[in-house]
Amino acid sequence: AMSNEEETGLTKEEEAKCWEAFSAFDKDSSGEIDANELRVVLEMMGQKTTEEEIFRMISEADAENTGLIKYDQFKKVIAEQKKTQSLTNEEDTLDAFVSLGGEPNGEGSIDAKRLIQIIKYDFEMTIDIEKLIEDIDEDGSGEIEYDEFRNLLSSSD
Repeated sequence: AMSNEEETGLTKEEEAKCWEAFSAFDKDSSGEIDANELRVVLEMMGQKTTEEEIFRMISEADAENTGLIKYDQFKKVIAEQKKTQSLTNEEDTLDAFVSLGGEPNGEGSIDAKRLIQIIKYDFEMTIDIEKLIEDIDEDGSGEIEYDEFRNLLSSSD
């Protein structure tokens, strides 16, 4: 059987968050929310969206122009958001890798020392970057390959 995530693209936790946010606005438990409330619900779920994205989502979710959005449609919107966001994240990660000295095709590597400097002093991030790099730089080369770099970023949020 297909797992839930296959169908919706959402994990159980995300699905629960979806429902929680949706229910908060579905005051009369009709299984629908006002299309204009979509923005508020998305913000509540920590989704950053532009006006035109919201507009596009509403027109996709509310194709019949009823002014209402059903839960299933809402869930689709969230899943779409998640997809787009992970794609842009991937691009951002690669850009960062390249700007630190890696190759645009994900080859090459970046210098761990330089990365430490940047994280600590440029981004002033409080993560224990030395520790993270130690964990990630498995071969202890002092060079971070793209996969290692990606793991590093995903472990810090």
